[in-house]
Amino acid sequence: MRAKTVIAITLIIAAASLLASSPACSAPVGIPILIDLTHRQPPSGIDIIIKVVPEAQWYILVKSEEEAEALSPVVKANVHGIIVGDFASIDLEKLGITMIIIGQPQAPFTPEEVSAIASWFTGGPGRAIWVAADSDYPAQGTELSQHAVNTILEAIGAHLRMDYVSVEDPVSNAGKGYRVLGLVNMSEVAVLRYGCERVLFHGPGAVAWVDEAGNWHKVTPQDKPDNVYILATTTVNGEILEHQAEPTGTSGKAYTPGETGVFTLMAAEVITVEGGKNVVIVSGETPYGGYQPMVTWKYYGRLLSGPRFVRNVILWATGYMGELREYEKLAALPEEVSRTLAEKTQEITDKVNSAIAGVSSTLNAALGLSVLALILALVALALSLRKPKAA
Repeated sequence: MRAKTVIAITLIIAAASLLASSPACSAPVGIPILIDLTHRQPPSGIDIIIKVVPEAQWYILVKSEEEAEALSPVVKANVHGIIVGDFASIDLEKLGITMIIIGQPQAPFTPEEVSAIASWFTGGPGRAIWVAADSDYPAQGTELSQHAVNTILEAIGAHLRMDYVSVEDPVSNAGKGYRVLGLVNMSEVAVLRYGCERVLFHGPGAVAWVDEAGNWHKVTPQDKPDNVYILATTTVNGEILEHQAEPTGTSGKAYTPGETGVFTLMAAEVITVEGGKNVVIVSGETPYGGYQPMVTWKYYGRLLSGPRFVRNVILWATGYMGELREYEKLAALPEEVSRTLAEKTQEITDKVNSAIAGVSSTLNAALGLSVLALILALVALALSLRKPKAA
């Protein structure tokens, strides 16, 4: 009987040990990121993106086995998984997806897909989604990309939107005004400036935002929600154009054709969800696919920061940060130096004022004594000059 009890206990311990070491309990090794190719996006640039972020556990979502087979050998060799289906049929939670990147969709999302993406985004903290659209230039047909992106943004509770216009820059470009070289070295998220200057936005649209009453606004430093951050802009020479307005297209909601100035090409919004915060990124051009993707390193002879900037955005949005943690300290130095200088200046000013006050007090006291001494001297003089009375 005793022997049977010992055997039973041994078996229980062994079973518990096996369960504890089961692969089902293991966590992802890399950052789980999903790239969408199910809305007719070309895969150009994906091979570079997965190379510049080796910390990620990459998944590619495709519509069919044929599309999966057509992916380049480089992509196939470097991704964690190629998934056949759509957002409504896959389990984003089971995959542990931390970030979704949807580049310039050329097909609409079904209501089921929109619901699945929104449920995933709002289902927990520490998640990010990057949705990229286009300009209203008719080369790719209608303004479907902007409408598709805005459907997702509305569903996840974001204020950001893509407006239905085009942006050009006659000064900062790769040979043509529509090949905009967006400035990213002015990003309101300081760490995204690391190693970056200009990035290709080939035929971009403009980023806008919508208030609680449904009114559309330009995204500017002076007019935007507190949780919205400008990531890329044109120079002061930016221009707004419109190629498809009513009745054949959708007219611009926030931007007006003919306007000039600095225009927002990319922005981020930090959204509060249960347990923490999530990040949504909106760009007027796409990091992959499109006519020429943002990840491009050189275009028409212009050296660009595409690969570094895309890496920075992904590291920041996922909260992983990587080398950006060290840069964050460096970026904070000017502010810290300014603050310390202001504190020291105030300290010195206070000491000088105190010293002046002390000197002033001493001088006043000395002056008072001098006046008193003078009065006494005058009194003594007056007494000495008095004539004595006759006897």
